[in-house]
Amino acid sequence: MIHDMRRIDREVGESEAKTIMARADHGFLATVSEDGWPYAVPVNHVLDGDRIYLHCALSGHKLDNIAHESRVAYSAVASSRIVPEQVTTYYESAIAFGRARLVDEPSEKLRALALLGQRFCAEFPAQVEEEIRKDGPKTVVVSIQIERITGKVNRPS
Repeated sequence: MIHDMRRIDREVGESEAKTIMARADHGFLATVSEDGWPYAVPVNHVLDGDRIYLHCALSGHKLDNIAHESRVAYSAVASSRIVPEQVTTYYESAIAFGRARLVDEPSEKLRALALLGQRFCAEFPAQVEEEIRKDGPKTVVVSIQIERITGKVNRPS
């Protein structure tokens, strides 16, 4: 079920929501387990068009949940500042809804890992390449195909 945003005055369009998502250092992947319990875990990510890529170990809670239910949500905050004297918080946030899958195709996995490395370690390309070579086989890449993305901001006027 799609809900309308309550604070419509703070809603931003899809393009700006993607910009916010792309700038955020990390986000929270929300999944649902087989017994119905929600699970949200912080991870870093890279946005590539209509896909969000993240990486993880070969097994774990998030992978078990994705195997059970591919529908996920991914939320991220690109900036946040509490302003006590105004009893408010300035922020820029985005939430993506989509379907997660494990990347099986070797060239897509390598590309996603390289994008993550470029995003977070651009000044160390040789080290990134070595890590991908060494740990790539012990790494799962998750791709989230964005079906819907929303953004919300409260900025100083």
